[in-house]
Amino acid sequence: MRARRSILFRLSGLVLAAILIMAVLAVAVTFFSPPPFRPPVRTADLLAAFDDPAATRTMGMRDVRFTEAASLPVADKGERCDAALSAALARSLGRPPDAVRLCVSASDHGPKGAGVPRDLRDRFSLAIQYGQGWRIATLPPPPLITRWHVTTLGWLTLAGALLFGLCLLVVRSITRPLRQLATDAREAGLDGPAFRSDPAAPIEVRDLAAAIAGMRRRHAALVTNRAELLVGIAHDLGTPLTRLAFRIEGLPDAARDTARSDIAEMQKLIAAALEFARGRDRDVEPVALDMLLADRAAVLGKAAAPVRILAADPVVVTANLVDLLRVIDNLVVNAQRHGGGAELSLRRTGAMAELTVRDHGPGIDPAAAARLFDPLYRGGVDDADGRPAIGFGLGLAIVQSNVEAMRGTISVANHPAGGAVFTALLPLN
Repeated sequence: MRARRSILFRLSGLVLAAILIMAVLAVAVTFFSPPPFRPPVRTADLLAAFDDPAATRTMGMRDVRFTEAASLPVADKGERCDAALSAALARSLGRPPDAVRLCVSASDHGPKGAGVPRDLRDRFSLAIQYGQGWRIATLPPPPLITRWHVTTLGWLTLAGALLFGLCLLVVRSITRPLRQLATDAREAGLDGPAFRSDPAAPIEVRDLAAAIAGMRRRHAALVTNRAELLVGIAHDLGTPLTRLAFRIEGLPDAARDTARSDIAEMQKLIAAALEFARGRDRDVEPVALDMLLADRAAVLGKAAAPVRILAADPVVVTANLVDLLRVIDNLVVNAQRHGGGAELSLRRTGAMAELTVRDHGPGIDPAAAARLFDPLYRGGVDDADGRPAIGFGLGLAIVQSNVEAMRGTISVANHPAGGAVFTALLPLN
């Protein structure tokens, strides 16, 4: 069984591995590729090489270059030519003072004093006259990028690649379970499968998954209790309503018609409560939404509250047909009741089908828009004829519940020209 390790343990291991890799790299560069410090050039060896320039390679002076010139060249930039030093060197060679010129680096490492230097460091140029010409030995400055620099850069690149790969592994071991947890949380319904457990997930992620699963169980229990309460109330109201329906038959015609209307309204309220209380998990199938929209517009349209389709792209969505019917019917009836009619449009937007239902009523209060889909919230709206609307405020809650069950979203806003616009986005088949 794989050990359960925390995020802190993995990040601490990553930091420790980075320190060890850099320490090993420093030791390797120090012992196997030391910096290329050039050794000093002995003056005696340099003077001996003037008679045999090829001997510089055997004397450890590979960087010294010999050239011939008809006249004494100008000193290079960054060098200083010391007349006293040149005269001392000429005397040691038994040559006239003007037959020898020694120029050294202007840095503090250059030889100083009137005596002949034992070693020559950094850059220098020594010119000695031979007959009518000059033989010049020069030690140029070291190159800006040496083999040591290339080797060190290669080791650093390798260490960086190792650390980057190690970071990817550690970060992936942390983020992959989090992404899986987010996916499960989005896809899991109240009665859906439990979260999948990843054995490689850190302890914190597994604890988070357990906490979300517990919250989901508590939420499911709350919804179940609410549904059972609504079903119980609806069941208990059914019997007295049936008795009332029999008893009103003996009333006068006017009173009987009024009582029948009230009973029918109460039955609608009970049906809405049962619809909101029922479960979401239903069988789904491909549905031609444009054809269904045309059918519902023809069925629900009235002379006093017409239903018009402004545009309808042919789209197919995957949904439960009954749920989709309730979404369309509730939105259309809501627009007829509060706005005197409904204008429908359906268009394809990327991978979504966008269904909009607009009315020409007074619109909605922006402050109440966020609560408009809450169960039992009615917002104080009236019917199109000015009478107070009758209902539990479950119609839009049922719409939102069904739309979310189809993995869609719904929103409401005021139209610039007046009235409210409900927009439902449903995934295409």
